[in-house]
Amino acid sequence: MESALYTYQNRESTIDFEGRLALLFFTCGCNFRCRYCHNPELIEKREGNITYDELGQILERSKRNWIDGICVTGGEPCMQKALPETAAFIKKSGMDLKIDTQGSFPLVLEETLPFCDYVAMDYKMPIERYEDLACVRINANNIGQSLGMLKSGTVDYEIRTTVIPGIHTEDDIRKICDELEGVKRYVLQTFIPRDNLPDEELRTAEKTPPAMIESFAEICRPHFDEVLVR
Repeated sequence: MESALYTYQNRESTIDFEGRLALLFFTCGCNFRCRYCHNPELIEKREGNITYDELGQILERSKRNWIDGICVTGGEPCMQKALPETAAFIKKSGMDLKIDTQGSFPLVLEETLPFCDYVAMDYKMPIERYEDLACVRINANNIGQSLGMLKSGTVDYEIRTTVIPGIHTEDDIRKICDELEGVKRYVLQTFIPRDNLPDEELRTAEKTPPAMIESFAEICRPHFDEVLVR
């Protein structure tokens, strides 16, 4: 029987799940077509997910190598109907679990949250400009529902925005702050151009200047308990 997971990075990570030595798993398939997606090869859904027998062996081997956390990213993990069952399987193995999501599948997220130790949710733009980056029609209510679930729940979380020079403006950041009212931890991430980005123009765009992201962080700090820059 297949899990929700498509593949994994066969080496540990110290940056994807803070405080844990983590193994990074990927799901395949995403309903967004983000211009700056750093895993575009995982946008289209494919067959052949990792079976539970295979996953159990990977987890046991990982524990022997001192790995204590699992990070599931994508693609969009919550697009996988088997994600809650997979999350339960991971937790039963004794591993802590982090999920990365863009929040457009709140029902699957809700079923998965009881097995999560941490959730990182992307918030790409002010809602009125979301489709400029996602390049598809979005359901703002679904994103709002996922956001509200995290804000009112007990699972630790962060909301994060990748700041892209020439696209994100100070006005965008102010609007995002208003839309994220009540969020405890907000993260501004550096955009790093890569040769495989879906938007060819962004492949040669500049990396987010430190001065830009720090100035945006100053705008955000009065609105949240914690603002981080990565």
